Amino acid sequence: MLRKVVDRVRQFRRSEGFKHSVATPIRFSLHARQRLNRSVFAIEIRENSGFFSVMQMVLFILMHCDEKRLTPRISARGGLYGDPEGKIDWFSALFETVRPSAGAPSPRKVRTSTVRDLVQLGFRQRYEAGLRLHGASELFRSYYRPAASVREEVESICKRLDIGESTLGVHFRGTDKKIEAMTVPWGDFCRLVEQTLALNPQLTNIFVSSDEQPFIDFFCAWPFSRPVKVAPAKLLSNGDKPIHFSGYPGLEIGREALVSSLLLSNCGYLVKMPSYLSAWSKIFNPDLPVTLAAPPRPDAFWFPDSQIWAGQDVGGKAA
Repeated sequence: MLRKVVDRVRQFRRSEGFKHSVATPIRFSLHARQRLNRSVFAIEIRENSGFFSVMQMVLFILMHCDEKRLTPRISARGGLYGDPEGKIDWFSALFETVRPSAGAPSPRKVRTSTVRDLVQLGFRQRYEAGLRLHGASELFRSYYRPAASVREEVESICKRLDIGESTLGVHFRGTDKKIEAMTVPWGDFCRLVEQTLALNPQLTNIFVSSDEQPFIDFFCAWPFSRPVKVAPAKLLSNGDKPIHFSGYPGLEIGREALVSSLLLSNCGYLVKMPSYLSAWSKIFNPDLPVTLAAPPRPDAFWFPDSQIWAGQDVGGKAA
């Protein structure tokens, strides 16, 4: 009985509502400070969470700026993907702006606010329900694109592994993701991939990406009717510990996550488990057909996977 009470308390403390309430004073102070900048919204992100969880924060900031007609100035330092001293702006190292005015100097002093959690902005409650895949993709790509060196790396890998319109991309996020998504047995997931291949004869090869080496070994041993290529990932999870908590160099983790998402976005079709990484493949390529093998859990039913799940033929496509 006591264990159940403790679990309930822990679940409540992890909830968005609780964290949103606790962060209220920080949120009020942040927005009051940013109003002094008038036309600029300057945020430095120092969040210790997954790479594309940080990208969700970036997307919400862009929605706010678009709504309020503000110029975003977004940087990301420290955290899991920067250096301990916070000298490297890892967001600017991996993305470049497509709007020159976004980086133009301002005649007045710009005050930058530091955020360590999305709740400190208060944007999920304001914008999450209104997010749509094509609109979010158009918004993000109107401000940013991957840095030239990242694009060149992705293009090189696509050529080497023959990734393109005839490729079925597969992404299986394991480790800690079972906390946020329904689990699917590996065999059932492989059968879903087989079903997708049968329904799409134009797909002539498979590209698989995962953070779990045991799953990759299992998948490659499955007797698919198409050749399988494996993502050239150097950084894999350590047991049940996710990659971004496994002690690898931060900027390398972030770059590899971004490259993996972009490689999947270059495929002709994608079958996936819930994951921000592969869901953002749909942001990078809004025309990418996607089948989500299982839904996110109700308390983690977040965009983009929430929209992918809601938009697909659940009875005909999902496991």
